[in-house]
Amino acid sequence: MAKGTGRDHEFMLERWKKKAAGYPRYKNSEDVIEAQIYRSINSAGVDFRGRSVLDVGCGTGVYTIRIAKDAAKVTGIDISKEMLDILQEDAADNGCGNIETIISPWDTFPLDGRRWDITVSTMTPAVQTFEDYEKVYESASEAVVYLGWGGKRDVEPVKYIAQKSQIKPVLFNNSLNMKKWLDGKGFRYYSEIYDEERYKHMSFEEAVSYCFEELETNEVFALRGDIERELQRFVQEDRSVKFKIDVRLELIVYKK
Repeated sequence: MAKGTGRDHEFMLERWKKKAAGYPRYKNSEDVIEAQIYRSINSAGVDFRGRSVLDVGCGTGVYTIRIAKDAAKVTGIDISKEMLDILQEDAADNGCGNIETIISPWDTFPLDGRRWDITVSTMTPAVQTFEDYEKVYESASEAVVYLGWGGKRDVEPVKYIAQKSQIKPVLFNNSLNMKKWLDGKGFRYYSEIYDEERYKHMSFEEAVSYCFEELETNEVFALRGDIERELQRFVQEDRSVKFKIDVRLELIVYKK
């Protein structure tokens, strides 16, 4: 089983345990990209008000909490307890007591005939195969909201190190696979592309670990010593490393 695919549960548990503390968290702002995408979901005809919602691979809840402010109840599923602990902490801080969290991989989560009004999956490796799409479809009674990679996820200097290893990086384009499944089913859907560029700084030691984990997830196995050597050219005066993250996301919405 390839690492990072969402099916290697042991690998993913360890990965998200390491990443949870530094993972993006919910921001109560209308200026962040999550708010923009949420408005697009509403414009596509999906109204969360008074609805039951299933959020698959919800992570720290950057979308879960925003949805919960309108929905009657939200069930968030994720493989990582650490991620869900952060979600519940931020939910409490934002007055959202209507979120239930369940620790489980999506592929082994038993639906047992249960359905939610709306099922959501955003930027999660848990939903990426035709079998996953079918299960998501079965879990919703009204609509499905999917947010995936739209063909680009460039992280410098991670991309530079991968190229130095003479390894072709993984193409982040899982929204294309989703559209192939929808087209095969003859389903009509709404889609919208978002390009986002952001920056973050890390200490040199944090940057080495981050690059190592990112490369390992993409099955590029570089030695820590090689990463440390290549990162030296990106170190700034304060000994930090500046990361440029350039991504393309695709929102896909369909109704049943």
